[in-house]
Amino acid sequence: MSCGLGLLLEAREDAVPTDRDAFLVVDSSLLVQAVSAQAETFLGVTEELAIDKPVAELLVPADAEAQGRTSFAAAIALAADGQDPETTRRFVRPWNTFGVRMRARIATCGPPRAALIVLENGAPPRLRAVESR
Repeated sequence: MSCGLGLLLEAREDAVPTDRDAFLVVDSSLLVQAVSAQAETFLGVTEELAIDKPVAELLVPADAEAQGRTSFAAAIALAADGQDPETTRRFVRPWNTFGVRMRARIATCGPPRAALIVLENGAPPRLRAVESR
């Protein structure tokens, strides 16, 4: 996948965004390092203005969440450090809105290692065929 600033990333297959999904790349300091064109439109910010901005200035948890390892920030930090091998899902909202909830997929991506946050577009997840033997 690719996004602005010529960044090319690798991510788990179940985390890869579609061409309609908005996504952000966040480092282990929880600073935004890249955003897709769809995220620019959805969040109303250019990539240049989003770079090195704390992700909490763009996205916040949509619900009162448990603290610790289950929080939105913890999921991003674990993914950015490569400590969570699975794709995690959390509900988020743009920081300046209320009543908006969307599911976000959070997974490790890189290189360099970072967290990929994909804002799902509401379409059902893609199904993959599994070969049985």
